Amino acid sequence: MSTLTELAQQIAQLYPLQDKAGKRYRVVGELAGMTELEEINGEPRYIKTRALKDAQAWQLAR
Repeated sequence: MSTLTELAQQIAQLYPLQDKAGKRYRVVGELAGMTELEEINGEPRYIKTRALKDAQAWQLAR
């Protein structure tokens, strides 16, 4: 059985992107300059690929 720390680490690995609101996402696909993200609850989100380079809006999980 996983501890809470291990569970948090697994979530960070599966959903490595975090926006400034604290929501976690994973990259699903990329096409024509748009990136499809999936939120931890399964909701899709579409953003411009270059927007992911904005360090104030996005950060990678550690």
